[in-house]
Amino acid sequence: MRDPKRISEILELIEIIWKKDPDLRFNQLIYILQSGYSYANDNVGKVEEFVDSSYSRIGFDLFNLEDDSFVNYLRDKASGA
Repeated sequence: MRDPKRISEILELIEIIWKKDPDLRFNQLIYILQSGYSYANDNVGKVEEFVDSSYSRIGFDLFNLEDDSFVNYLRDKASGA
């Protein structure tokens, strides 16, 4: 079983990060965090859909990512790294 204490830490880190740019909407923040994590980790979870030859949509599927890895990323972002 995963440690339930991780929930509070994740929420606190997201709060710290969000307060640095409070004009972001919540889902914008989550998208930016997922994108940043993916980019920093060899594009893990990156999903790209090509609409036509000149346009694609990019999303991130981090469903199977363990929390401890994402928490480490959030800690770096919260500390300004």
